[in-house]
Amino acid sequence: MRRSLVIAGTAFAAAVVSAAPALAQGSGVMTHGSCATGLGQAGVASPCADGSAVLFSPAALAMQGSVASAGVTGITTSGRFTYDITGDRIERDSKTTPVPFGYASMRLGKRAAVGIGAFAPYGLGVEWPLSFEGRYVSYNTDLKNIYIQPTLAYRLGDHLSLGVGVDFVRGSLEINQRADLATVGVPGKPITFGNLGVPSGTDFADARLKGTGNAVTFNASAIIKLTDRADLGVRYMHEAKVDLSGDAVFTQISTGLVLPAGNPLGAPAGTPIDALVAGQFAAGGALTNQALSTSLTLPKQFVVGLAFRPVPSLKLVGDYQFTGWQAFDSAQIAFKSGGPSSTLILDYQNTNTYRFGADWSATDALNLRGGFIFNTAAERAASVSPLLPEAERNYLSAGLGYKMGPLALDLGYQHIHQADRRGRTRGRTSISQTPAAANVGVYHVNAHLLNATLSYHFGGQH
Repeated sequence: MRRSLVIAGTAFAAAVVSAAPALAQGSGVMTHGSCATGLGQAGVASPCADGSAVLFSPAALAMQGSVASAGVTGITTSGRFTYDITGDRIERDSKTTPVPFGYASMRLGKRAAVGIGAFAPYGLGVEWPLSFEGRYVSYNTDLKNIYIQPTLAYRLGDHLSLGVGVDFVRGSLEINQRADLATVGVPGKPITFGNLGVPSGTDFADARLKGTGNAVTFNASAIIKLTDRADLGVRYMHEAKVDLSGDAVFTQISTGLVLPAGNPLGAPAGTPIDALVAGQFAAGGALTNQALSTSLTLPKQFVVGLAFRPVPSLKLVGDYQFTGWQAFDSAQIAFKSGGPSSTLILDYQNTNTYRFGADWSATDALNLRGGFIFNTAAERAASVSPLLPEAERNYLSAGLGYKMGPLALDLGYQHIHQADRRGRTRGRTSISQTPAAANVGVYHVNAHLLNATLSYHFGGQH
């Protein structure tokens, strides 16, 4: 099923603002726990005992001891785009983004537990140099979504545990982009400024769109003890629709261009083109600073998995996750000044993720971990763009944990290998536009992350 984003604005604003919630598999972040990172985020049937079960499997809190933990993940990304015809490469500088997280849980007797967590399961930061043609889609995108989740878990007998959490979501989105004057229509004329001789790739406006908003959703799970060695787990996190409101800030960029003689406007030769568009940035103009509102849908997740202990010192885990990216259908960015509309085509699809991990208790104090992940791509071939150049991915994980009495330190590392993928540098003009017509080069992405978690256990199992 194809998806599109409808943008409401003025004729100039429609050209400048192709902003959309940059959501796809690449913006999913599940590295909120170093133990979990080492296991490739697998373990819905038997999550780590550092409190991160609040996110990964709330039901497990009723099977674990009381704990408080805090940590941070450093996500480092870089990339490049290579043009098909010229072979020119545009390099994206390496950037490290810190993502903190924290959890606390407490047992209430033998069967119940409460907990709370703060994490960000969806986020994105992509920045390109202004020399890249992709600046007309986005040269700097920043998406943050923070979840605060109070959680309750209860164990029914010896074989079933249930858990549920209510998530209070705080979302923010910022997109920065440029506008190409050659593609903009001349007011009152059935032509563009390109027909007046303005070269393609002439920046005349910079746009920064920024909004924040809130939502409420939930996260629920169950764990079934199949045998003394095997457990089955399921988890469901519901989608969250975040209504954003904020501001659009437009800045005119001088082109230094003038109209030629005999131009279709009948203006004298040498008339500055910057003067013709300056009124759009003045009070009442289409590109004056103004309020905006939109919404984005953070997709639902469904996870099912098994945990198996062939020997007491070794735990093997495997998960399957479905993520409903296709639920993000359309969103309308409404500008205070109003005006006609344009369409940004996203064309996302649901994704499948497969996770596997192993945890070996080398000694009473030391645990060694490893994991592997494969996930399919959410973007279809014609939708890969600078906003989110995304493809199928393989992840390799490693980690260790060390216990020091009631304290525990966990470290996790993950290398992300993303397949090179062809993509476009400009927005799609119609839903019928094919990859062959839209894609002009290849995106290459590098990413790895390192995180650390410190936990304090103050009761029960450790």
